[in-house]
Amino acid sequence: MSSIFEGAVKSFVARLIKEGFDRIFRGKSKDTSTQKTSPRATDSQNSDKNHPWRLCSVGEHWVRTHPLSVPASGKGPERETLRRGHCRTNSGKSEIYTADELREIAQLYFDQLHGLPDVMPIPDSLGFPNGNEYDSLIAGWTKFWNEIFKPQDPLTANFVKALIATESSFRLPKDQNSKDGSARGLIQVTENTRKILQDQKGELRDHHIELSVEESREPTTNIAAGIRWLHHKKKLAERRLKREITWEDAAAEYKGIYSQLGKNKKADEIMKDLRGFHKRLKDQRK
Repeated sequence: MSSIFEGAVKSFVARLIKEGFDRIFRGKSKDTSTQKTSPRATDSQNSDKNHPWRLCSVGEHWVRTHPLSVPASGKGPERETLRRGHCRTNSGKSEIYTADELREIAQLYFDQLHGLPDVMPIPDSLGFPNGNEYDSLIAGWTKFWNEIFKPQDPLTANFVKALIATESSFRLPKDQNSKDGSARGLIQVTENTRKILQDQKGELRDHHIELSVEESREPTTNIAAGIRWLHHKKKLAERRLKREITWEDAAAEYKGIYSQLGKNKKADEIMKDLRGFHKRLKDQRK
C-alpha cells in the first residue's frame, strides 16, 4: 500500500513541475462555466510585453470573462457557458488597452505602491472633500505611462494630482461642454480625445485605448486615458514648437489654453491655480 501511495505522490509532484499549479487545479474540462478568471496566471506566462503589468504579450489585448453559447452537436444539446478571460490578437499592429485590462492592472498592482513615497502623491487633499481618494490611481497610471514612454523629464504624481484638482476638484462631475465635445470624469477626457485614443488609423501611432462613453467616465479608466493623452499632447507641442516643453506647458495644451496664456485672464488664472496646487505638494515632498 505504501509503495502505491509513494508512487501516487511522485506522480503528482511530477505533474506540478511539468504543468504548473494553475493548469492542474483549473482542470481540463472544456466547459468553463465554473472556472474563474486568473489574470495573474496569464501575466506570469507572458514575458514578451511592453510593460510587466500588462496581462498579455505584445500584439494581444485582454478580453474579460463573458457568456458564450455552445451550439448543439453530437456531444450534447446547445448550452450556455462562460468563456474565461483571455488574450486575443490585436486587429492591427498597435498595442491596444481595453477598459477590462486597465481595471485589472489597477486591481492587481496599485495597492503595492502605497509604501513608496517617491511614487505616491502627497496625501494632501488640497482643500477638496475627495482630494486623497484617487491617490493610488494617480500614482499607478503616472508610473505606468512613464515606464511606457520614458520621457526625459518624468511626469510626477503630484503634478497629475494638481491637474485633476483644476479639472474637476476631485468630484465626479456631470459631462461638461467643450469645443472638443463633452468632457468627462476626474481628468476631463473629451469625446474627441476618446475617439482619437482608439483610432488606429488616426494621429496616435501606438498604445491605443478603447473605451465606451460610460467607461471613459470611470475613475480608473478616465485617469489612465487622461495621463496617456497628456503624454501625447506634450509630444505634439514639442514637434510644433521644435523644442522641449515643461509638463506645465503640456497641461496648458491638454486644457486647450496654451495659445491664450498671457492674453486671456481666465487662462492665466487656471494655470496659476495649477502652479499653486503643484507647489503646495512639491514643498511638502521636500
